[in-house]
Amino acid sequence: MATSQTKIRTLIGSDVGNVLAIWNRALRRDPMTEGRFVAGILADPDYWAGDDSGFFVATSHGRPLGFLRAIIRRLPNDRMGLEPEVGWIPIVAVSPDHQRAGIGTALMEAALAYFRRHGRKRVWVCGGSGSAPGYIFPGVDKDLYPGGLALFSKTGFRINRESESMAREIVDFEVDRFRAEAWATSDDVKVVSLVPELVQDFIEFLAESFPGDWNTAARAKIRAGLLHEVLVAIVDGKVVGYCQWEGEHFGPFGVRKDLRGRRVGAKLFIEAVQRIREADGRTVWFNWAEEKAARFYRRFGLKATRRFVIFEKEL
Repeated sequence: MATSQTKIRTLIGSDVGNVLAIWNRALRRDPMTEGRFVAGILADPDYWAGDDSGFFVATSHGRPLGFLRAIIRRLPNDRMGLEPEVGWIPIVAVSPDHQRAGIGTALMEAALAYFRRHGRKRVWVCGGSGSAPGYIFPGVDKDLYPGGLALFSKTGFRINRESESMAREIVDFEVDRFRAEAWATSDDVKVVSLVPELVQDFIEFLAESFPGDWNTAARAKIRAGLLHEVLVAIVDGKVVGYCQWEGEHFGPFGVRKDLRGRRVGAKLFIEAVQRIREADGRTVWFNWAEEKAARFYRRFGLKATRRFVIFEKEL
């Protein structure tokens, strides 16, 4: 059990080195650097430093033993707004030397109290497509982090669904064969790189079909001037699907609901892989595919590299 010497408080600047040390010891498959921590957490628009930050640190005699980040949206999530009834937990870790001592439970109790204080009615670990602020990985790795599974189960979370990370090498990706299969039907679909005259239609398509975080990711790509790393599918002059990538990392990726099953997604994926290959990419990978999406990717030879559990809790 956590002792009377264990205190829970919010993150302060002098904690960063110790928090990173705990992260890299407890989550060995998911190392974190100081630069990524500063950019991805401390500079996150949803992170407000201070007593209401939601970043909790468990200490004993002033030394951090574990931490948890609880998120409420501070900035609107595109067309989904502030999602005022929802909270998220993207990361929790306890030093391996102090696990099974009630520290994770104490951190979780602080987080749940924080969510209740802010009027939240549901908490996600880590979220869903289009709504996963602070996203690091899709959920709890069910093979590598059994302690995390036990912690969330113990504190009343239930499994909502599972997801997979997937990958394959693409040096021998059979582009011609896959193209022939994908283009055997629905030849009314055009797949082209995003260009300035399509940006407005593209953003309108995203807002209607995929409201939420994907819009933020797409806008960031556009602001960075990387339109060549976005493909759009067009039918009857309308944008009906898209994908984007960075290096060998693929996604986000989506097709308008009424056109799924017409190989629009296959066309986009094949052309994206070809462009990744042309840029000297050797693999293609992504972090998050739920079962229906995973079936799609298996057709192209991708295999699961990790398995995650996505938890939720009603408050």
